[in-house]
Amino acid sequence: MTLLDVPRIALDPFTYETIPDNLQIMSEALAQAPVCWLEPYGVYVTGRHALAQVMFKEWEVFTSTVKAFGEREFIRKTLVQEDPPDHGRVRKPMMSLFSPLALKEYDAYFRAEAETMADEIVAMGEVDGVEDIAARYVLKVFPDILGVIDMDRPRLLPWADLAFNSNVPGNQIFLDCKARSGDVLEWFAHQMRRENFRPDSMGGQIFRMADEGILSLEDAQTLVVIIFSAGFDTTILAIGNGLKLLADNPDQWDRLREAPELVRTAFEETLRMEPPARTVGRGVTRDTDLWGVPLRAGDKVASFLNVVGRDPAVWDDPDAFRVDRRKVLGHMAFGAGVHACAGQALSRMEYSAIIGALVSRVRRIEPTGPAERKINNNASGFARVPLRLIPA
Repeated sequence: MTLLDVPRIALDPFTYETIPDNLQIMSEALAQAPVCWLEPYGVYVTGRHALAQVMFKEWEVFTSTVKAFGEREFIRKTLVQEDPPDHGRVRKPMMSLFSPLALKEYDAYFRAEAETMADEIVAMGEVDGVEDIAARYVLKVFPDILGVIDMDRPRLLPWADLAFNSNVPGNQIFLDCKARSGDVLEWFAHQMRRENFRPDSMGGQIFRMADEGILSLEDAQTLVVIIFSAGFDTTILAIGNGLKLLADNPDQWDRLREAPELVRTAFEETLRMEPPARTVGRGVTRDTDLWGVPLRAGDKVASFLNVVGRDPAVWDDPDAFRVDRRKVLGHMAFGAGVHACAGQALSRMEYSAIIGALVSRVRRIEPTGPAERKINNNASGFARVPLRLIPA
């Protein structure tokens, strides 16, 4: 394929009009070829699983130090915009806290909080799956294990909204979000100070790494920011997206009730179909070839993960939600390679705890109205999921 053969996409996928139907719009646009040219941004884009894997794993060619849709205005470059060897400076200490083994000590706490909260949620009858379940649970347990002493936790939501909108820093959605954010950036920066974390918490451990010379104080502060900015909003979205899929597929809720051990597979299937991050972009470091398309150093590429997760070349009946789907772990929602999501084990634990608690208490989940898509450049999911919970 030559550059003249690459299909050109003229529409802008990051607008108030296109985001509610982004999956359908981009699935149709990207079905034209393995690699397309997104004209409004001058970026090569793909919805193919195999190409997303290449972009994630070959960091020497597809660098994280360059963002496809523009430099993010206030996001620190540490870790999220670094490649090896710099990337490992913060990544390695972070993984000592976020490995499945390290997180195991929190499992009993997550489950106890989920059990208590699930009783209260089921008693409500009609709920919003995002506000009353996903956000309520994650905003309780996640800041708790990080050890915040005193925080207006709901303010984390507008901060995260701004952070994810900054993925496309020059567009109207980001500018409107920034205008309504008020002093949320200053508030958040103040919250991330050492004195605002309990010494015996995960946040306290991170700052002790600075005392021990494992990290610089600046890197420790940045690591706490990164964990907050990436570790809770995506999990809220994943739980909300999962509840929407389970409500729309009552046979799959029945399957979960029959086999509660499938709750983890249900999470992976949710991530495949409704990944909480819409896109991942990279910069090209040297001339290369991507599926026959010659790329030059300095080019930019991006994967649309909501399309990648439904690639029919990888999954049978990709638009069907199956809580017992085999080999679903091949999805790209958490990335792959050196930049794979560090907090994925934590997200799995949180989802499993709250959905597992509901499975044992709720006979049926029913939609009570249309779900409302979240309008955000990169945070992909639902702002509202109205539900009725029928007790078991």
